[in-house]
Amino acid sequence: MVLTYMMFGLLFWLGLYICNRDTYNKLFLTIGLCLLLAAVGLGASLVLSVTDLFDHTYLFSALFLHVTFITWMIAALGSTTQMDDETQKRVFLWKKMLVIDRVITTLPFVVYILISLKGRFLSWNLDFEWNWILFGTALLTFSIRILIKELAAQGEAYLPDFLRSLDYSIIFTTIFTGQIALVIQLTSTWNSMTILLLLISICISITFQVFVYPLRALLDSIAFSMFPKLREERAHLRMVEDVQTRLNDQAEPEEMDEDELYRHTRRALSQFGDLQRLAASPLTKLKLIDTRLHDRGAEEDVVERAIELKSILLESIGNIKPRQGEDFGTSDEWRYYNALYFPYIVGIKPYSMRYSADKLDATALEALAWFRTYVPERTYYNWQTAGAKLVALRLKEKSPASIIALDKTHSITSK
Repeated sequence: MVLTYMMFGLLFWLGLYICNRDTYNKLFLTIGLCLLLAAVGLGASLVLSVTDLFDHTYLFSALFLHVTFITWMIAALGSTTQMDDETQKRVFLWKKMLVIDRVITTLPFVVYILISLKGRFLSWNLDFEWNWILFGTALLTFSIRILIKELAAQGEAYLPDFLRSLDYSIIFTTIFTGQIALVIQLTSTWNSMTILLLLISICISITFQVFVYPLRALLDSIAFSMFPKLREERAHLRMVEDVQTRLNDQAEPEEMDEDELYRHTRRALSQFGDLQRLAASPLTKLKLIDTRLHDRGAEEDVVERAIELKSILLESIGNIKPRQGEDFGTSDEWRYYNALYFPYIVGIKPYSMRYSADKLDATALEALAWFRTYVPERTYYNWQTAGAKLVALRLKEKSPASIIALDKTHSITSK
């Protein structure tokens, strides 16, 4: 019974954590939903198991098991793919997966098949709780593996923030939910209401820890409503604290190959308007940023480095601009600048039907109308890909190592 409640807590925690880790990542959201469905199915089965509806518990548990399996299938297809920048779709890459990834990806499928065949072709007598424990273990293994691979591809560290969230959730759940479990054990009986109360307590404890930063921001806005400067300082500290657990200290952008540097550049451009997400980019470790921060005497914290990275990206896009005296043009020489500046810096979304252009100036409105009228969506993504590669190339050229190499070449040529 204890293992069942532990599995419920782990499924619920990891589901919330993966969803909250990157709310813009559809793969994370799908995997998180799968884990949350598994937690709800296990929790509901536990509540029903002590009621008069016990005979229907297996049917209800099987229903949730099938729904969870379908959600996992959607996530599994996404986990074995990579994003294609031109089409913004995922291309199946099963043959390129490592053996361990293939095993982990198919593990929930194997367990699901074994559970489905139980009692028909297999002679094992595991009840529904152990079925969920086996299936939940396979889901946890699959989800953690995908989390590690996806964050590694994004250039972020996964272990510090993962362990912080897990440890805090375990400690708080043990302290608060443990008291409720002890009181139920000593003074009451395990019925549907007490089990439901225990599960709700587990969910509240975990939710508070996973969403600790937004909750702290909300509480600060209430407690320090009369002290705006103090609220800003505390918001800054929360951002630094959050980003530090996600930033990869071992990142060396100068040592990246062209494809890897391009990938991180494209991601940084897409995060241009979100300083907190941009601060976790490995590009904030550029030595050029160290030099620029030193020159202007700024503090070398994660926020200042993100601000400096924004300036470098904006300058790099500005260098692509054909004629500095004009704001917008439609000739071929403007295409890369237009595809980068207006979507990433200004924030227009040419092909989104829900996008509102009320706050755009005249130049941005003209660019938006031009994209929608004359530029096909696939062409638009092709231009962004080529433009992002130009920006990545300029970042590499601006690195101190490249500058030193160019100076040496120039001096040798002069001699």
